[in-house]
Amino acid sequence: MVTCPACGKENDESAYECKRCRAPLREEPAGDSLGGVCRRCEAYNEPGVSVCTNCGLPLAAESGEEAATDKTPPEAFTPPSQVPDTLSEELRALAISDEEAAEAGLTLPKKGPTQDKTPPEPFAIPGARAAAAAAAVPAPASAGRRPPPAPPPPGPAETRTVQPLIPLPAQKPCGNCGALNPPAAKFCFDCGTPFVKKATPAPPPSIQVDTALGAEVFEDATMESSPVLASQEAEEEAAPPPAEPVEDVAVPAESVAEPIPEEEPPPFAARLVQESGPTQGTEFALAHLENSIGGSAAHIGFGDDAYVAPHAATLAFVDERLVLRDEGSANGVYVKVRDPVALQPGDLFVAGERLLRFDGPVEVPQVTPTDPPFLGAPRPQGTVLRVTEVLAGARTGRTCHRSGPSISIGRAGCDMNFPSDPLLASRHAEVRVAEDGSVALADVADGGSGVFLRVRPQQPVELQAGDVLRVGHQQLRLEVG
Repeated sequence: MVTCPACGKENDESAYECKRCRAPLREEPAGDSLGGVCRRCEAYNEPGVSVCTNCGLPLAAESGEEAATDKTPPEAFTPPSQVPDTLSEELRALAISDEEAAEAGLTLPKKGPTQDKTPPEPFAIPGARAAAAAAAVPAPASAGRRPPPAPPPPGPAETRTVQPLIPLPAQKPCGNCGALNPPAAKFCFDCGTPFVKKATPAPPPSIQVDTALGAEVFEDATMESSPVLASQEAEEEAAPPPAEPVEDVAVPAESVAEPIPEEEPPPFAARLVQESGPTQGTEFALAHLENSIGGSAAHIGFGDDAYVAPHAATLAFVDERLVLRDEGSANGVYVKVRDPVALQPGDLFVAGERLLRFDGPVEVPQVTPTDPPFLGAPRPQGTVLRVTEVLAGARTGRTCHRSGPSISIGRAGCDMNFPSDPLLASRHAEVRVAEDGSVALADVADGGSGVFLRVRPQQPVELQAGDVLRVGHQQLRLEVG
């Protein structure tokens, strides 16, 4: 260990300066001095300084001349054994006195009573703190802190102003259970009954009109006018004359908005009368130039019939005539046959309760010779025509192949017999083949239910009074006039 010659602090063998006062511990050449330590205040000074920068004591006292002139007795040296060991003692030893501070030109704070830097209590009511401090019992002082002095009691002349506490708003009771709730509650916290706001009366009007003003008579501004200055008259003379006012002409609404053309009435009166069904005898007037037949939304609607399309057909007045047009629905519309009418391959017709289709001429396959041959009826010769029964769901029923001169349909004794059909006569209808190869459909029964031929799609048919139409299960008779 190396003992500092300036302050007596023990340092390590390898230390070059004291760790307390930073004085050099090893001798260095005179030309390479590290500075000096004042022997009075033990302050370190830079090399080349002759007077201590802290206390002003000359530092070159070791020379013979300065040693002779300096009469200040040397300070006693403190041996290393008496150096304080604790950090507090070391700091206390390093502290300077008031005299040393005065010599160095330092100003120390004046010692006085300890100031109470305790922040004021938040949310404290003014005036109530002093009363609470006077009434409180003083707690025992801790060992490390001096309790603040109690405030002196107020004299007889002193008056203390204590502000009253702000009263809280009264709680509102529930009208259902009687429980008290905060004033801002919108419903009862116990039973949940909502509080109904009281109706606020409407504020009075800010402007009041005196009833006497209604009877006051105002003078017309054109009766008297203020005098006009000469300059104003000159400006009015120089100004161009005002344009003549254009009179407002009332324009009728019909000329502004394009009028909606009214529908022309039918050229003659006509109506349809229902011949069968639960509403037998119901009349449907043809009040438009084009009258639709179909579902509930049509002019003539049969929404209860599942076999009628929303728009099955159209009855239109064209050039003083009434025509029927099939709109191409699945079941279509049929017209009762009066006279023999020409047939084309694919035409559908109704006889009784049977729906039949005329397929036109067909080829019969040739007989394949077998051993032995199959036994059967004689095969027709020449042109062979075929009529097919159409079942519900567009399935194929009976078929009939004949070469002519006709194919008869009825209940008995015909080419196609349907004995279970109550609406068929014994001989009801015929498909006739002429010599030129043309085919026609004829009603050969006297009265009865008749034969109905389907109107070809988009091929209008002219109607006459007394014609009967069939749409689904409905039969309608046309009456004119």
